[in-house]
Amino acid sequence: MIDSVIKGDVILCKFPMTSRGFFEWKKRPGLVVSKDINNRRLDDIIIAPCSSNISKKKVKTQYLIQGEEVFRTGIKITSVVRCEILMSIHKSMIIRRLGEVNPESLPRIDKCLIDALAIKVKDVRKVDEEF
Repeated sequence: MIDSVIKGDVILCKFPMTSRGFFEWKKRPGLVVSKDINNRRLDDIIIAPCSSNISKKKVKTQYLIQGEEVFRTGIKITSVVRCEILMSIHKSMIIRRLGEVNPESLPRIDKCLIDALAIKVKDVRKVDEEF
């Protein structure tokens, strides 16, 4: 089991097949999107799957991995991070670390996550002010 992963790591993991009622698994690359403090203290992490199906690459909830970043991530071809499909997995489901996205890409990925989860940043800031 890999104990230490950080946000932005691309991992190869056992990904549950939702179309098969979570009874079958497929090896897939996924991007760690959970925050580092949780990645250290919890046994589970949150990932967004990577897919070579780039037909919807212009969708706001998908981040396109292309060019030199493909090699940095350890995936083999141009792919998208599907931020609209998030999964919590146990660290024991990680097969190995493949690579990482460029640090400059994380804010763009965060924006995809914000869109996928319909988070209204202004409303979140108001809550912060109340506490």
